[in-house]
Amino acid sequence: MNQYLYAIVDRMPAVWRPPLSGLAHTSVVPRRVHEVVVLGSLLDTVPPATPRTLAIHHDIVATVLEAPALVPFRYGTTVPAATLADWVGSHHAVMEAALGAVRDCVEMSVKLLRLDCAVDGRGRAGAEAGPGARELQGLADALVERARLPQWRYRPTGTAGNVAGSIAFLVPRADLPGFLARIAPVASHASGVAVVPTGPWPPYSFVPDFERAPLAQVRAGGRRAG
Repeated sequence: MNQYLYAIVDRMPAVWRPPLSGLAHTSVVPRRVHEVVVLGSLLDTVPPATPRTLAIHHDIVATVLEAPALVPFRYGTTVPAATLADWVGSHHAVMEAALGAVRDCVEMSVKLLRLDCAVDGRGRAGAEAGPGARELQGLADALVERARLPQWRYRPTGTAGNVAGSIAFLVPRADLPGFLARIAPVASHASGVAVVPTGPWPPYSFVPDFERAPLAQVRAGGRRAG
């Protein structure tokens, strides 16, 4: 039996209602392990990643978005149930550092959407060429400068589709209105691109990837990207 991991929090939100069910119709149970709370389900096997199962996972993580500090897990992260306490204990320092790095913060995503693409993803006949990589990078740089936040991730997405790129920002909860106000002038003057903020979200972009790297090898704190 495996302990499927949705998230770790330092403490549960003041108001929290258990989801009706988790993956594979299992119960979603918060368990205090050492000094953290693990939100998880007991599973024999992890269902394949599909739009539905991914949505279930993300919806459950979202139930603890109001926790003071939240470290979300990627879909499919499991630990043998019998070893959960040992696993958490052996990685206590990294978990505490990860929780501290995102405390009182949420993730905001700013999508850069090309306006020269039709709904079906094909360019409109006769449409002018949209912004290139250099222009998109310049727009991203301007947004980062206006945001005035130390932690961010820019991800260009190539030329397919209308999503040209996205920037994830780690934003203090209290600064959400200020963040949106600061980037608004850049968004309103962008040419050929719609600047669309979405969120708040769990801080997936600013925590260790537990599935790809051993916790012991992940350094605390986010790195600045550009």
